[in-house]
Amino acid sequence: MKKIALFGITLLLLVILSGFFACQTDANIILLDIEMVPISGGTFFMGGPEAEANNDIYRESPQHWVKLTGFQMSKYLITQAQYRAVMGKNPSFFQYKSLGNTDNFPVEQVSWYDAVEFCNRLSELEGRTMAYNIFKDTRDSYNLSNEDGVKWTVKLRPGTNGYRLPTEAQWEYACRAGTTTPFNTGATINTDQANFNAVPYIDGDLPMVWLKRPTEVGSYLPNAWGLYDMHGNVYEWCWDWTFRSDKDDFYKNYYDIAPNMVENPTGLDSGNRRITRGGSWDHPAVRLRSAWRERSGQWRKDYYDLGFRVVLPVNSW
Repeated sequence: MKKIALFGITLLLLVILSGFFACQTDANIILLDIEMVPISGGTFFMGGPEAEANNDIYRESPQHWVKLTGFQMSKYLITQAQYRAVMGKNPSFFQYKSLGNTDNFPVEQVSWYDAVEFCNRLSELEGRTMAYNIFKDTRDSYNLSNEDGVKWTVKLRPGTNGYRLPTEAQWEYACRAGTTTPFNTGATINTDQANFNAVPYIDGDLPMVWLKRPTEVGSYLPNAWGLYDMHGNVYEWCWDWTFRSDKDDFYKNYYDIAPNMVENPTGLDSGNRRITRGGSWDHPAVRLRSAWRERSGQWRKDYYDLGFRVVLPVNSW
């Protein structure tokens, strides 16, 4: 009888615990709360005009027309809490106690590979078809970097409805939100509008405050399309390759080989870096410009000012 009673108690505990963990999993999914904003398709003039103050012609020229079909983009940068819920860990530098609850800070210290894995796992959680094939045991023949580091082969799967990183054309189109000025805030920007290091864009701008850290997502007003932190806070990984010679500042990019109207461009077929956009809390206003293009090695996960947001196709593509 004692054995039977003990077995019954053990079984009851297992049922209770299994229910508890199931609730925890469901709670994690609910807590993700990744709000997506529909972005209508359209055309825009991508890149920076040479007359724009502080334009970098090696990165941002030639300007060219791009046509995009509609998509959805996450309203906010992916947060530390969301990343932890999906990946089971939080790699961010800015999570120490003196900052309080940093769950709504953007996740940082994530590599490009971390970001695409996040996309696939989030797609699985929501019952979507994963957007990427990731081959961790296969060196990417299109990765032209001569530096050591992870070089997994990652391929976009056509016809899927899963989460993915934005192309840089999608990113700039969404950042501009119909504007043609250096920032979606107009001709200049200040630290009441975005989180950056208070180095002004234009001489004579009023003094500003440098927080020296990220802020909670959504701390500043959104752009006209309802997207937050498209300028500043942390840089954002994009899908596209770029190639930068170690000998000069010239960027070999899709701007050069496709200067005419392109529909849904995905960038170069190969390169040695991936594009990052938007500037960060640690950089001057010039790097927050809508057209500014930066690049990082996709294996790098030691940047505490680099995170990401996600997009979804309106229809599978």
